[in-house]
Amino acid sequence: MNILGWITYIMSTCSFCLCVLRMKCQVLEKESFSPDIHLTFDKCGEFELLNYKLGVNCDNVEALNESLVEVPLETDWLCLSNYKGRKIETAAFSQLTNLQALYITGNVELLSRTFSGLSQLSTLWIILENISTTITFHKDTFDGLNNLLELKLFGVQFSALDTSIFNNLHHLEHLILENNSIRFLSTVTKSLGRLKTLQKLSIIDNDIDVLRKEDCLHSEYPAINGQYVYFNVSVLDLSMNKLQLIENNSLCNFPHLSLFKANKTGIQTKQMFQSGIRIILTVSLTMTDMHLMELCEYSSYFKVKELLLGYNSVFKINTYTGTCTNLEKIDLSHNLLEGIYSNQIKTLKDLVYLDVSFNRINVLDICPVETLTVFSMKLEHLNISFNYVTSLSKGQFSCLQNLQVLSLEYNKIYTIEDFAFDGVTLLTFLNLENNNLFEITNFTFYSLFSLKQLNLYENSLTDTEPGAFFWFNKLEDIRLMFNNILDEIWWSQYIDVSVQHISVKTSNTFLSLLSENFNKLSNLDTMEIESKHVVVDTCQEFVFTRLKEIYLRDNLFCTCFGSVDQAIGNFTNLEKLSYDANSQDSTDIVTLNSSLQYLKKLAFLRIENTDKLIGRAPINVHELFHGLSNLKILHLKNSGINHFDSAAIFSDLNSLEFLLIENQDIQEMNEYASTSMPNLSYIYFKNVIFACNCKFGGLLSWLEYDTRASIINAHAQNCFINSIETNMLSFLRSNCQYDSNFRIFISTFSTILVFMCISIFHESIWWYSLYLFYTVKCWLNHRLRGMEEDLYRYDAFVSYNTHDEQWITEHLLPNLEQNGPPFLRVCIHNRDFEIGRDIVENIVDSIYKSRWTICLITRSYLQSHWCSLEMRMATYRLVAESKDSLIFIFLDKISREELQCYHRLTKLLDKKTYLEWPHDLNGQELFWARLRQVIGG
Repeated sequence: MNILGWITYIMSTCSFCLCVLRMKCQVLEKESFSPDIHLTFDKCGEFELLNYKLGVNCDNVEALNESLVEVPLETDWLCLSNYKGRKIETAAFSQLTNLQALYITGNVELLSRTFSGLSQLSTLWIILENISTTITFHKDTFDGLNNLLELKLFGVQFSALDTSIFNNLHHLEHLILENNSIRFLSTVTKSLGRLKTLQKLSIIDNDIDVLRKEDCLHSEYPAINGQYVYFNVSVLDLSMNKLQLIENNSLCNFPHLSLFKANKTGIQTKQMFQSGIRIILTVSLTMTDMHLMELCEYSSYFKVKELLLGYNSVFKINTYTGTCTNLEKIDLSHNLLEGIYSNQIKTLKDLVYLDVSFNRINVLDICPVETLTVFSMKLEHLNISFNYVTSLSKGQFSCLQNLQVLSLEYNKIYTIEDFAFDGVTLLTFLNLENNNLFEITNFTFYSLFSLKQLNLYENSLTDTEPGAFFWFNKLEDIRLMFNNILDEIWWSQYIDVSVQHISVKTSNTFLSLLSENFNKLSNLDTMEIESKHVVVDTCQEFVFTRLKEIYLRDNLFCTCFGSVDQAIGNFTNLEKLSYDANSQDSTDIVTLNSSLQYLKKLAFLRIENTDKLIGRAPINVHELFHGLSNLKILHLKNSGINHFDSAAIFSDLNSLEFLLIENQDIQEMNEYASTSMPNLSYIYFKNVIFACNCKFGGLLSWLEYDTRASIINAHAQNCFINSIETNMLSFLRSNCQYDSNFRIFISTFSTILVFMCISIFHESIWWYSLYLFYTVKCWLNHRLRGMEEDLYRYDAFVSYNTHDEQWITEHLLPNLEQNGPPFLRVCIHNRDFEIGRDIVENIVDSIYKSRWTICLITRSYLQSHWCSLEMRMATYRLVAESKDSLIFIFLDKISREELQCYHRLTKLLDKKTYLEWPHDLNGQELFWARLRQVIGG
């Protein structure tokens, strides 16, 4: 390709933006931030609860093809929120072969085979924003969705649908029809016969107020199939319909259900007995304004195992009618219960799970000790949180020998009698957070030999007896709050070696960590400490190096005893550090300083509420993150770091993948701040205030030309100018670019053009130009020395490799210089080159002053750089003077195939006769005679 061709090619392929600047889409790669940080798009509702690896949200899209360019091909979760286009074309998503979940919301026409190519798609939600608009489905819209398991249609007029569109969904398991103006159940069920694999049917928020007997579909062949049509559906969800009347046998087509949901309906529970359903394993009737329900009657009739009755007005647990032998789980959260009494629940002997949270319970009489009747329950999980319980009495839970989880957080408990947990030997989780406890005695937790997690946060503990924790043989996680100055965590010496996590909070200002109290806690790897002043007794013999995670909250400094040296740098095995500062007090000693550089294993760092600390003398922002070469996630929340204008800030963060900046006022950010983070994948701005100025102009350039990282939701970021909010990217493009795109293109194009010209120049005429330069230089030297009359000093210049020097001295020189006539003058480099002169100049001068140039060809010669140079110079002399002055002598037998890669030599051999050195004496005499004749002729 000639140079003009190369220029044309470059101009046709170059563009002003060499990467994808995401203007409509934002990307989240879950493994980059989860589980340390919880992030969502906040655009796609419950669809965001689905799991994914690489998720993309494209918002307010008008031109689908242009926006899909911003979507990585590896995407497995895609949400098109507020789609503004009118149509989605055939095979519109076919390039996203990894896609497993797709959400589309907008008023749009889906053309023929819209989803063709999505063989991996398992979940598809289509949400119509305006139900008054009719969405169009073609008969073969869903063709190609061979593995679709879940389909949701929201706001679609079901009566306008040709239900044959479901014909090719051979693996569909869950059909969700929400807000589709469906009046009768049979409108849907009459077309379910095509969906042989359907297991879940959800008809939500429609217009069904009556379940009619006509909704019961009869079999066409009753002699074979029975009287009614039986579907494979095991889950029926009719939530958010009115359901004021259920006629006899109206649900005959669903005789056996694993789950029946009628949340937020007006259902009359008594009418369910005549519905035609015979078995329901789980019944969910939340938010149905229910006041009272015969739990056991319902359970025994339908063989119910789980009753979910949250968010109602139930004021009493009624178990007097029927039997509850099947009932295993009851959820009565968010109701009006005021007490739990043994006579209400003693019939629930098979109950495993009971949730009565968010009620008005102030009386717990589950296992009364004053009665002689002894009964036991299978209950394993009991949740009584967010109620009004004030005390726990002795033997309070003694009939719950199988209890494993007990949640009592957010009550009013101020006292726990000794032996209150007597008999609950299998309990593994006890949550007493946010109560009014002030005392723990030696026998408060008696019998809790299996406890693994104990939460006493947000209490008012002032007195804890030494043996209070003696009973914990398997404790792994303990959380405590003390309402006084906690000089030391003395109680840690009574906790067993199994403890892995300790959380401590003091309402005062000081807490000390004594190594003697932690020596035996060999499995401790996580600590949470909420205290302004934390002191470690010794930093010389450090016992806390085993810790992998530390969470410091409301902290000002963490020092070594007797010094101002920061202790945080001694936790050398830390992998996670979360620092939430108390910045109200003023001091020159702060936890955050250059000590972070010693945390070589740190992978996660959160710095929060340091806005009033940053800028003080001990904290140098440009050195704060030095040494953190293994850090992968950095979360800055109200940190006070407002200027991201220097590569020095993040100079050592070579492994950083995710940067989250939250609740900050950022004054400046440019591309230099990211140059030291080669592995950065995502920057996420959350609740950030930008100033509208051109100090962010470099950020725009970085977004457009650096493909290494993405700023999540960059197009939605706003900035403020005189209290007026405007889109930041629009502002930067309008005011801060200064034709930078064009300048970058011109400079890039010019650089490439110069490089190509140099390459072509070097390959084509460089050596010829070099020869001419040295020839002219030698000619001028001869003129200045007055030697022009003696044009040729030598008869021949010999170009050879030093490996062949013996042949030169033993054969060539004696035969040309000593045997004659004629007696010839020969120039060889190690004898005749002028000492101290440039070697290239010596070569050209020798060639110029010799009638002939003899190239002594051997394999060593062909591999020599200098020999190649001499042959090039001799060749260019031959071309320049149009004179045959070049002789080739082959000492080695070299085949034509070996010479193929030496193009210049091969061409010359095709035009010139050359000599080969013979090994017999007669041949050698003829060889020298011919050579002397040519040179001396």
